[in-house]
Amino acid sequence: MRRQNEWKLADVLDFEAFVSEDKNTGDPEELKRRDARLWIEQVAPELGPEEIGDRKMVFLLWTRARRNRGTTTLGLWLEHGWRILCGCGLVGGLVMAFVVAGGALYYTGGHPVNIAIFLGVTVGIQWLLRIPAILLKLVPGVRIAFERLLVRWSENFGLWLASVTEHLSVQERMKLRAQATGLRKLAGRNLELLRWHPWMALQVFGIAWNVGVLAALLLRVVFTDIAFGWESTLAQSPAGVHRLVQGLAAFWTWFVPGACPTLEQVEKSQFHYLPGIDALDRAATYSWWPWITGVILIYGLLLRAAFLLWIWSRIRSSLQSLTFDEPRHHVAWGRIKSVFPTEASTHEKLPDCGPFPDLPPHHKPEEVCLLIAGELMSARADIERWINKELGCNSAIVEPVEIDFPSGNKAAFARLAEAFAETPRWLIAVPAPFTAFAAFEQCIEHLRTAGSNVPQNGIVLIVSLDPSQRPIEPEDLLKEYWRNFVLKDMHLADCEIYSYTP
Repeated sequence: MRRQNEWKLADVLDFEAFVSEDKNTGDPEELKRRDARLWIEQVAPELGPEEIGDRKMVFLLWTRARRNRGTTTLGLWLEHGWRILCGCGLVGGLVMAFVVAGGALYYTGGHPVNIAIFLGVTVGIQWLLRIPAILLKLVPGVRIAFERLLVRWSENFGLWLASVTEHLSVQERMKLRAQATGLRKLAGRNLELLRWHPWMALQVFGIAWNVGVLAALLLRVVFTDIAFGWESTLAQSPAGVHRLVQGLAAFWTWFVPGACPTLEQVEKSQFHYLPGIDALDRAATYSWWPWITGVILIYGLLLRAAFLLWIWSRIRSSLQSLTFDEPRHHVAWGRIKSVFPTEASTHEKLPDCGPFPDLPPHHKPEEVCLLIAGELMSARADIERWINKELGCNSAIVEPVEIDFPSGNKAAFARLAEAFAETPRWLIAVPAPFTAFAAFEQCIEHLRTAGSNVPQNGIVLIVSLDPSQRPIEPEDLLKEYWRNFVLKDMHLADCEIYSYTP
């Protein structure tokens, strides 16, 4: 039985951290010996016959095997942090709701509990708090700012967790700090997973809030005497209020008909200070509590629970759709696959996109807005000269971009958006090997939404660096990775793609 769906957020972050750590290790032979030992001792015994060769399952067991070596990992810390946050939201929501609802239900017999005020501070405020969520969904600038804040908060949160682990050795704590520093890039690659956990914590708080409000209301109704009434200077007649009440109760009156006040009860529960509470009908003031309970259940608790279920399904969907086909994954897969009982090849065949394009013939010089990945800025002068000589393009503006951190380029993209009014073409120089194709896709999406002048397609230039940080031609396999991703996965059929050739 396949266990691909066992991936969790901690596994994803730890896997990426381990791959990044291996990339910076200078002894490939030691990595091969370590992976062979992990395969024999911990990975292979956990695999079924049909799971050998299943990249997703092998990587999951490989990640957990490395974690079982006694290493304290940032992924586990972050996952535990979200659980603590959800727990605090649960307790805090119950306590705060009980206190607020208890205060709103305060009744001494002088005047009834105002229904509008009670529902406003318990249910209405939840709807007002949805406005930021709507802004995040509809306004790209707000969404980008929130994503950037989330990534940096996650990084700081990881550092804080590492700082409170006094029982760990200095070496372990330093390693945690190094992993926390790398979380910003990891978050850029796995933003679809990270973005939902704060919302989940908020929904847990919201559910606890509604449960606390219900508890305060029902305890008040069962153990004390309470009267509900409504006041309004603008309402022309109780009939209009009754229609509003009936409309809100439409979701439950079909199976609980008595959980809605009648027109007569609405009339007899309208409060005026001049005649006082004695003018109200006692039965009419009691009749409101089932309707109020229904409002809290449907418009508060049920909606929160539905949103929480939707968020959970999005997290599950993101985990199920994980892919491990980027170059950094192929390196780790090649080491592990070398010890398989069958299939000795270390790379899988990529779909053919045809021959890599030749350089275009010289034509009239064209100005472009040049974006250079941060890793390539040391070779900026050489790249600009090559672009001018081989592509016939002059750089109207040059901006460094962090491809691994898509939402961190807001200022650069804002400047580019202005420049595109006079220079309607972009060219982005990207590194090979690269570590995050998904982050590149997000980076291009952020660029496109930076302004109305930004063109949809441009030029992608693939550049490799030698040990002295001089640009060189990328390997054919790396060029194919980029070509397949840009043309097939991103569907940028009109986008030109070239490789640097000295």
